[in-house]
Amino acid sequence: MRKPGLGRAARLKRACNSGYFTLYAGFPSTKKQELRLAFGARVGTAPVRNKAKRMARETFRLNRYQLPEGIEILISAKKGIGALSRREMRWQILDLFKHAYRLSPPSSCEAVRPDDTSEHR
Repeated sequence: MRKPGLGRAARLKRACNSGYFTLYAGFPSTKKQELRLAFGARVGTAPVRNKAKRMARETFRLNRYQLPEGIEILISAKKGIGALSRREMRWQILDLFKHAYRLSPPSSCEAVRPDDTSEHR
């Protein structure tokens, strides 16, 4: 069953590519950061897809503070991700996050750490 609105970020045409991953970034008006994953059966076997999804979620969770507020990210994978090590997957996803930060509009470029309590942003 498809979730409604899965392609919202893809329709905005703000995309970044790495060797095995494609990232689509959307900047809706909400302040919530969101990660969506689209790893089809053609990418590899279920264990390979699950490993890649775990790495993407973990990388997003650990680097969330570096991304702008209100970003919606859709990551899709390409065939052959089973050949990547965990380190290579993590570096490719981090590189995509850096590109997504550069694609963000100027008003939402300011990323705030969760422990930042200053009033000046």
